[in-house]
Amino acid sequence: MKKLFLSILFLFAVILSVEACYPETTDRVVKVDGIYYAYNGNYGRRIGRWYVAGFEQDQDSVVLRNKVIIDGEEETIIDVYIIEYLHCRKYDDNIKVKNILLASPRVLVIPDGFITISSLFLPKLEKLYISETVDRTHDVCTSEYAAIYSEKLEAIIVDPKNKNLKSVDGMLFSKDGTNLLKYPAKKAGKEYSIPDNVESICYGAFSGCQLEIVYYPKQKGGIENYEQYGLSDPYEEAVDNLGFELGKTKFIGR
Repeated sequence: MKKLFLSILFLFAVILSVEACYPETTDRVVKVDGIYYAYNGNYGRRIGRWYVAGFEQDQDSVVLRNKVIIDGEEETIIDVYIIEYLHCRKYDDNIKVKNILLASPRVLVIPDGFITISSLFLPKLEKLYISETVDRTHDVCTSEYAAIYSEKLEAIIVDPKNKNLKSVDGMLFSKDGTNLLKYPAKKAGKEYSIPDNVESICYGAFSGCQLEIVYYPKQKGGIENYEQYGLSDPYEEAVDNLGFELGKTKFIGR
């Protein structure tokens, strides 16, 4: 009985992992009110579903919608997966490009109803608002990678009622504060002090930032001793994996 239970549990975990993994090639892309939605029919080996895949043009501010009419049917949208190039097997007639262009809003609001931000590649995004219902900012297949990519990002604001995530001074953390998920690339300031309770830092969490000095708790022993995939990396690899340019930032124990 115990073996049967463990087998079922393992199968359930595998299904969940597959469910949250998106391919770079999707089955179909449509455009509704200036927003691209993509569909993957093999999603989770179950019935497919739609997700936000990009924008038609640059905009000042966008509030996503959780309910969208596609092909005359109301579809529930719970995922955001915007990558640099999305290849598709079938584009609707009103879409003239073979790759979704890298258009980007300056401000993006992800409202209640959305659950996952699997990838957010928006080069001109400055502010991101995350609602109460979003519980993950990565694809399960790449769970240790920061999923938000923008060289102009200044701040991330999370609804205080969110049970899984929180923002502190524009930075993104897990709710308990032990995992630093994203430090905005354009956040003001040249120095940052990592909180004592931070145990892990996502790969790429500091990507593009211009920090000159990073202070870390001395009990960590060094920046390389924060958990990365559950392992400790050599100093050079850790610095690179976090998104810093080696030699450009000083790391000082406090």
